[in-house]
Amino acid sequence: MNNFFWKVLGYDIYKSRNHLDHLNKLSKVEFWTQQKKDRDYILRYHLANNLWYKNLITEKISEWDSVPVLSKRDLQNFSLNNYPPKQFFFNKYYYANTSGSSGHPMLFWKNKECHSLAWAKIYNSYKQLGICMNDKEARFFGHVKKTNSIYFIEYLKRLFFNRIQFDVFEISNSNFKRFIEVFKKNKIKYIYGYTNIILEFSKFLIEHNLAPLIDISNHLKLCIVTAEMCYEKDRIVIQEALGVPVFNEYGSSETSIIAIQNKQFDWEISTDRLWLEVLDENNKPVLDGCEGRIVITDLYNRAFPFIRYEIGDIGSIERVDTFPFLNLKSLSGRKSDTIYLPSGKKSPGLTFYYISRSIFFKNNIVKEFRIIQQELNKFKFLIVAEKKIDRHYIDAIVDAGNKYLEPGLVFEFEVVNKIHDKYKGKIQHFFSELEGV
Repeated sequence: MNNFFWKVLGYDIYKSRNHLDHLNKLSKVEFWTQQKKDRDYILRYHLANNLWYKNLITEKISEWDSVPVLSKRDLQNFSLNNYPPKQFFFNKYYYANTSGSSGHPMLFWKNKECHSLAWAKIYNSYKQLGICMNDKEARFFGHVKKTNSIYFIEYLKRLFFNRIQFDVFEISNSNFKRFIEVFKKNKIKYIYGYTNIILEFSKFLIEHNLAPLIDISNHLKLCIVTAEMCYEKDRIVIQEALGVPVFNEYGSSETSIIAIQNKQFDWEISTDRLWLEVLDENNKPVLDGCEGRIVITDLYNRAFPFIRYEIGDIGSIERVDTFPFLNLKSLSGRKSDTIYLPSGKKSPGLTFYYISRSIFFKNNIVKEFRIIQQELNKFKFLIVAEKKIDRHYIDAIVDAGNKYLEPGLVFEFEVVNKIHDKYKGKIQHFFSELEGV
């Protein structure tokens, strides 16, 4: 990828890759010594330069384990009260929001060095799998409708990253047939995207005797699935349909790649950028191999205090003798239900991210939400909010539903003090109560 354009945008990818390569060459003892120094530095930095974080620490910190664990709600409050001036965005910060897949939307930002290191990590991880960032990508991920005001920006990103982006909001045979024609006409090297939609596309290929896809797209090397859990039985189906290896990626909007499978299908944790812990309910480390709450510290984000941040997933780790010295052993991750519609159309549950962001990322009063499909045409939003949601935000949800799903759906909205336990957890933000569909 052209380093000149990265520099124009304020990122020194070359410098970031050199930094990560240096860490990769350290011995196990040297590596952990350096990472502990970086961990302690980012804590001291925010204590010295971040008044909100300093006021949060009410007791003297004697050791790392006494540093408070932050929830998404804690950082929502930080985001609300510490929004940086917009003129700094282009020059100093990368600005984004969480996907909302957890039901807890949040605005956040990173200093450019931090985000540059995240991209360098993606580059290195993909290179180890056998692809480079210039390779043409078929992206089953987050397509923006042409009527959307940010469509042009997304279009430029596709050109910059050499992507072909598919419309993932319609799971249908006609749509999948269009996908196949795109594969026939382009030298696509790898597939990246939501597990659910790639799995449905794979089933279509098998059921219509079109598998493996590599027979009609012979430049294809591999597939990387993300955002939702890909269980082994699903990976086998996808691999059979595509004819190439399928690797799992585990990441978050806040931290980029947390772990990604290598060629041996071991989950390598991004220990060169992140400090990852697995804690019990009392915030104590669990034994290696035992499941607990995944808690992450971004070692390089000086703009936003992702320090001992509870990401919302459950997993376990194991220590290994080779870089990155820490692997993810298990992950109880996110798996969204499928949306079924009156017309017979199907859509992945993550579609509701693109619908809900119409209001949830433009105001900071929404703290948590869940969407429940009660009937084919009826969806209920449970919202934890500081005050009543304005009518124009509700209308924006309905308009987005018409665009991304289909017209004529019924949306109900209920502001509650607490989400019922039945709909708790990061694993899903969308729940279907339909039976026998």
